[in-house]
Amino acid sequence: MCPCQSKNWSPGWAEADLSALLAALAYGVLSLDHFTVGPFLLSRPLVLGSLVGCVCGHPGEGVALGLLAESLWVMVPPVGGGQWDVGLAVALAGVWAFEWPHDIPVPGGRIALAFLLAIPFSVVGRRVDQWARRHLRLLAVRALAGIERGLVGPLRYSLVFGAVLWGIKSVVIFFIADSLGGAVFNSLVPRIVGFWAEGFERTWSLWPALGAAALLNQFSRRLGKNRLWIPGGL
Repeated sequence: MCPCQSKNWSPGWAEADLSALLAALAYGVLSLDHFTVGPFLLSRPLVLGSLVGCVCGHPGEGVALGLLAESLWVMVPPVGGGQWDVGLAVALAGVWAFEWPHDIPVPGGRIALAFLLAIPFSVVGRRVDQWARRHLRLLAVRALAGIERGLVGPLRYSLVFGAVLWGIKSVVIFFIADSLGGAVFNSLVPRIVGFWAEGFERTWSLWPALGAAALLNQFSRRLGKNRLWIPGGL
């Protein structure tokens, strides 16, 4: 039997829906870190992965997923076409992969498959974020005009209204991606057998090395820049 699935267990609809709802709310609230109250780094993959793992009954696997994504997160460019919402990918992957008996460890191949499937949705999610930022700038213009007139009300209303819209946007994106991606994930899991199952298991085993390499590469690049910058400033 493929280690990505179990023939003797499937989650109840109520339990699965509750876990997805709690994960969506966690993602929606923590995503405000990008927009209103941050950056306090609350929306980082490690935090989201841990929370999603807890609400889905697999805290250990959630921390492992968050740590892996955290290592890859440092390599995501802050601007440009290579951006993707790593937090959304972690939340989606956790909801899909952690539909598993709570007393049995989640197979690594299942988590690897879920995370890979979540990345395209996180790319689209980042594009929606950028679109929302451009249109929500109107609220900032209104708030600035109020401050110039000595009024605090427009700033307060703009922050509250913008936060509500941003949170709703994040939750809607999550549920759309969860519906589409979850259907794809559940249709693929029974077909991941044989060498495919072994390949995904090995992928999960090798990803920590990839994450460590990404961290070392990022830190070495920054260290190299600092070394080149210091003599130039003398």
